[in-house]
Amino acid sequence: MRAEQRERERERERERDEAAGFYLKMDIKSFFTSIDQQILYGLIAKKVKNEEILWLTKTIIFHDCAHDVPPKIQSQPSLFDRLPREKSLFTVRRGKGLPIGNLTSQFFANVYLNELDQFVKHGLKAKYYVRYVDDFIILARDRVLLENYRKKIIEYVEDGLLLKVHPEKQFIAPIQNGIDFVGYLVKPDYILVRRRVVGEWRRKMETKDSKLREQAFISYTAHSNWANSYALRKKMSEKVNIEM
Repeated sequence: MRAEQRERERERERERDEAAGFYLKMDIKSFFTSIDQQILYGLIAKKVKNEEILWLTKTIIFHDCAHDVPPKIQSQPSLFDRLPREKSLFTVRRGKGLPIGNLTSQFFANVYLNELDQFVKHGLKAKYYVRYVDDFIILARDRVLLENYRKKIIEYVEDGLLLKVHPEKQFIAPIQNGIDFVGYLVKPDYILVRRRVVGEWRRKMETKDSKLREQAFISYTAHSNWANSYALRKKMSEKVNIEM
């Protein structure tokens, strides 16, 4: 009887998952340091014909900031030893990567992955697709369809953009479980702030510096306002004597 009951419970769980659907989550491995500069410039040159803009674009994209000018190291040199080689412009091969701190790099990143957006929306014809920088999700009722999307995306990213999908950051899961994305856990009926974000917020609110506490409160409140988080915000407001 117990075995039959467990089987019925599993069947009901499968039915709930199928009713809500599934999501595919993927991430580009070492994205900013893996961008191919020649491909990026070629994408811009297809659309932009102004010679002065092209000159400036080429100057920015192909500038080797890690070697052309000795960089000013503001962190402890020992910290660089902890950085994986594929995540540092000091160790990636020439012709690859953009400095992540540059404002232009954020724009160029979207230009580069617009190719992926167009492929997913018009090539695969995925109806529900969301991307934030190099993290992206696709929603669908059919798990097999998402598996097919995953294979084709991996192939397109590697062959067309010379990037790699992170092998440990790609999976398919039921929407019912909630989607962990851009600092939130998105459920079908509500949104929560991600646990790690809440933990970071709490740690920063423990400082004795009242100004830093207030700055942390303002920053994390702006983030949590997009979630169902009234109780959390009210509790944190007590640490800075602000009424909610």
